Amino acid sequence: MATLFGRTYTKRELLSYLGNPGNVAGVTPVEYTQGKAKGTAALEVRTGSGLEFTLLPDKCLDIQHLRFRGVTLSQQAKNGLTGNLWGLPIKGEFNSSVSGGMLFTCGLRNAGPDSVDTDGSYHPVHGKIGVTPAENLCARAYWDGDEYIIEVSGTMRESALFGHNLLLHRTITTRLGSNELSIADRLENLSAFEEEFCLLYHFNYGFPFLSEDMKLIFPENEIIPRTEQAKAGLLQADKICPPEDDFFEHVFFRKIKADENGFVTVKAENSALGIGAYISYRQENLPILTQWKSMRSGDYALGIEPCNMYILGRKAERDNGTLPKIGPFETKEFHLKVGAYTL
Repeated sequence: MATLFGRTYTKRELLSYLGNPGNVAGVTPVEYTQGKAKGTAALEVRTGSGLEFTLLPDKCLDIQHLRFRGVTLSQQAKNGLTGNLWGLPIKGEFNSSVSGGMLFTCGLRNAGPDSVDTDGSYHPVHGKIGVTPAENLCARAYWDGDEYIIEVSGTMRESALFGHNLLLHRTITTRLGSNELSIADRLENLSAFEEEFCLLYHFNYGFPFLSEDMKLIFPENEIIPRTEQAKAGLLQADKICPPEDDFFEHVFFRKIKADENGFVTVKAENSALGIGAYISYRQENLPILTQWKSMRSGDYALGIEPCNMYILGRKAERDNGTLPKIGPFETKEFHLKVGAYTL
């Protein structure tokens, strides 16, 4: 049954108030018409209870904006939303083209810094999947009994002649009255050869939700700093400070104990705004959590990033013995949830 603002409705009851559920919840296709985003398709999703988010079919069905009850939770880079014309994987151009957003998917052949592999092939920063458009796009809102479901799905392909053939099928689901969305990804290796792959879910919080009033809540974990700068800030890893002009990003890896259902849940709460949010993911195929802490003025962001490697770059990851593989015609599944709540 649908629950809106504390009241529960059957389908019949709700339709006695609403001639069309799209008045309060649903998915609306739009297209940007100006600037670097010109020509980029988007899907605006509303659940009716205050959760709103923007999906980008032209960019891996990633989540650009996330808002809860009018408050922006997501981060956006200085570049703003950039279309794929501006986001092609050209060496040295990542920082000038990356959009940020609530979710930027990284992979499938690289994650982390750009990498030149042993065969001479170039793999750009965070890979190509995040600028790959979806095939077989489907966006629909429909009744399932007394639940009004909102569902978007599509498939992204990363492949090469005489080479790899990887397929990432993504389904994002929410429902009328819900303050949560779920992401179900299925990665398929459609070749007769074992393939190395990287997958990083780069979730990013930004202002006003991200501020010195935010409190981070992690389950029991072991924390490993990536750099000497991060090591120096280890004792403050969980603390959000105001922007600092000369802050250099801190990156931490966290090995977290999953709950009895195999999920890890990381919460963030802003007491001044009276809002909390969480990112939850099944740990089975995402054993590592990366925390990206950028308290730099103008680049103020917090990344909570479930991943399957240490974001060293493709070749360095292989040399480190931590580059995962997927077998011939094998399928791997990844399940994540993003939600918000009032304090």
